[in-house]
Amino acid sequence: MAKRGSRLVDVALEDTIQRTFILFVQTADAVLKYADASFYKAGLSVIKFVVLQLLAVKGGAMTPSEIARWTLRERHNITTLVNRLERDGLVRAERNSRDRRCVDVTLTDRGREVLSQATPVATEIVNQVMSSIGEDDTVLCEKWLRILRQNAHHGLENIAERSPQHLG
Repeated sequence: MAKRGSRLVDVALEDTIQRTFILFVQTADAVLKYADASFYKAGLSVIKFVVLQLLAVKGGAMTPSEIARWTLRERHNITTLVNRLERDGLVRAERNSRDRRCVDVTLTDRGREVLSQATPVATEIVNQVMSSIGEDDTVLCEKWLRILRQNAHHGLENIAERSPQHLG
């Protein structure tokens, strides 16, 4: 966590694209640290909040594989996360009655309650991070973020295609 009185550091690169990329990475890291610190007060982390929110939006139930795809996490990491959420009583993980190989992760009433309590924290985070950006700039920012996300996805796909595990 940043110390009080710490200063932002700009990278003095002549290449505008590299400088902007580093600024983007610094910004993403700062937003996640701020959000994690804020959610910590509510007993959550960013990823726990995201999974609870995702389950609520998707009707309360998903498989770990679906959660992994939506959150860009490895399935084994989601399995560990689901185990922690289940231990905390926020979700229930049960074998699917039609296909015993699949697990259904379901949001519990306690999970809905915690999500409801954490939603004002999420709103506070969004308001703080986005406070200086007007509606028109927000629309433009969303456009560019979607492009950056798509480009990163293409890069990940290219790496996956070249990895040794796919040769063979």
